[in-house]
Amino acid sequence: MARAIPLATGTADAQAVTGACTLVGFSARETGGTNSADVTFRDGTDASGAIKAIARLVANGSQAGPLPPVDFATGIFIDRSGTGSSELVLYLL
Repeated sequence: MARAIPLATGTADAQAVTGACTLVGFSARETGGTNSADVTFRDGTDASGAIKAIARLVANGSQAGPLPPVDFATGIFIDRSGTGSSELVLYLL
C-alpha cells in the first residue's frame, strides 16, 4: 500500500523525501488562482538532480494520477517554478 507524503502550499523548492524511494503517484494543484506553476520532480537533494517527472499546473488547475513506479536513488526534490503556487501529495511505496 502506498503512503502519502503531503507538501504544503508554496512557491519555494522543497526536499520532499530523503533517501531511496519509489514514487507511484501524485496529486497537485495550483493554489494561487491566477498564475501557472511547474513542478519538477528531481532525484537528489537540490535543483541539480536528474529530472524524473514534470507537472505543469494551469492557474487554479490540478493534476492527479498513478505513475508507473519511478525509482529515486537519493530522494525527491521538488523544484517549483512559474509564478503560481502549488500544493502536492506524493504517493510512495
